Amino acid sequence: MLDLETKRRTDMPGYFNYFSFGLSGYIDGLLLRVREAVFRLFMESFAPGPSDSVLDIGVSADDHISSNHFEKRYPYTARICALGIDHLPGLPRQFPGLRLVQADARVLPFRDASFDFVYSHAVIEHLGNRGQQAGFVREALRVARKGVLLTTPNRWHPVETHTGLPVLHYLPGTVYRAFYRAVGKGMYAREDKLNLLSARKLLSIAPAGARRLHRVRWLGMASNLVLVLRKA
Repeated sequence: MLDLETKRRTDMPGYFNYFSFGLSGYIDGLLLRVREAVFRLFMESFAPGPSDSVLDIGVSADDHISSNHFEKRYPYTARICALGIDHLPGLPRQFPGLRLVQADARVLPFRDASFDFVYSHAVIEHLGNRGQQAGFVREALRVARKGVLLTTPNRWHPVETHTGLPVLHYLPGTVYRAFYRAVGKGMYAREDKLNLLSARKLLSIAPAGARRLHRVRWLGMASNLVLVLRKA
């Protein structure tokens, strides 16, 4: 039998629909710490100023302690353009001055070099096959003048963060996706909804040059990969 908190999690809509096994408070805090570590990497890597514009790809309506962390922490809210796949009219009220755009991250509706920086937390793994993921990286670089930071969970961490399930994702895709469907995680059993990347795969779809891969660790292993791309 699932405990009540795990049952509540599995009934939740949206991204934060994972098995918590009674550890929801710990997991929520962990997700928040990861987002804070990524935010600090962005600030340290690029040192953006009040005149720099930022495109944040991946805002959402999820009601979670770590949701839209970039908007909560970035000191120049009016310089953010927030992009999501859903219509989110409440965000500009929550973050005054925020510009909100609804669009597909793989086909950005902006001209070349429209923003100084592009920031994207845990979006690329939801964009389909490797070709579509590579297209997303190209699009992010196209609209950025100075640099791009994007993150994704590490495929080789033993706990898969979208479901909360351990090690199943080490198995071939056809096998672990069948398990996901069997336990009610059909949303993440589709490649177009979840296609995890390792460090090697992430680097293989990013252009060579001025790039750096960082790792955020949990349980002594890299739980999240952070790719920083600089433009000349």
